[in-house]
Amino acid sequence: MNAYVFPGQGAQFVGMGKDLYEGFPKAKELFLKANATLKFKITDIMFEGTEEDLKQTKVTQPAI
Repeated sequence: MNAYVFPGQGAQFVGMGKDLYEGFPKAKELFLKANATLKFKITDIMFEGTEEDLKQTKVTQPAI
């Protein structure tokens, strides 16, 4: 069993979670579900967005 723990707001960085998305089908499924639930592609911002985009509360909270 694996667990991933993120230290909280302020620790986010562009590219976070991309290795999980690309390496684990179940993780990718959950990221895609998050995109649908949030009604915007959080994956685009997390994986390739700017630091400023990632600092927006509507992005940061679900990203971490």
